[in-house]
Amino acid sequence: MGFLIDRVSVVSTFFAELFRHGLPEFVGDMDREIVMLLDGVGGFQFVPLLVRKVLRETGPKIGSTWFRWQAAIPGLILVDLMWHRRNRVMAARLARKLRVVRRAHPNATIHLVAFSGGTGIAVFALERLRGRVPIETLILACPAISREYNLGPAMRGVKRAYALISNRDRWILGAGTRLFGTMDRRYERSAGLVGFARPSGSSAIDAEAYSRIREIHWSPELQKDGHAGGHTGWAHGPFLRRHLPALLAGKPLLPVRMLDSGQ
Repeated sequence: MGFLIDRVSVVSTFFAELFRHGLPEFVGDMDREIVMLLDGVGGFQFVPLLVRKVLRETGPKIGSTWFRWQAAIPGLILVDLMWHRRNRVMAARLARKLRVVRRAHPNATIHLVAFSGGTGIAVFALERLRGRVPIETLILACPAISREYNLGPAMRGVKRAYALISNRDRWILGAGTRLFGTMDRRYERSAGLVGFARPSGSSAIDAEAYSRIREIHWSPELQKDGHAGGHTGWAHGPFLRRHLPALLAGKPLLPVRMLDSGQ
């Protein structure tokens, strides 16, 4: 039931926002603070629109832009998920766009918010950048990445990162990625369901990088924010309005877990 509630609410809000405001590439004041937005597989751009709605309604006018990495025809979910070579190419293009944005707005703070399959593109792009574009906040919402994928190289230029995890996301990030694979082509439950784990044998540099990652796990109390635990609950308006500004400021309102401690 939570799955249906999440989906109906997100979809209805999406179409209302699309009708009223469209989806221009750049919105707001880009000279102080910028949020780069990546949606998940399918290419409908739910998350860019829903996050922009919240940014417009809840405080300072933060600039935003979005990156389309999915196939040209919306709805090709398995193509977006499984075409790994193309996804690496699109990650290189995202890295290039981040460099362009940084040169155009050298004094701006940049945040990167990615959802589901888009988390893979975000991580691959940050690996290519090797810290050359400083990222203030990285948010990986329901990451469709394998549990032990090494996030160390992607964290080189990231000040802080939050992974939003739900153990109720069993269909898409459990059965779905066991059957069709994660963005990094592992056939297993995704980190968005079970959380990340630092891979064995990783370097001291990687260990330091993991110390800057925090996980936020779904709990029943989040139902009051409209998040019933399903795949799209993190994009639900009430949740975003309450928690997104706090995450971008590095002051989460929810309990966080350090990966190494598991606490």
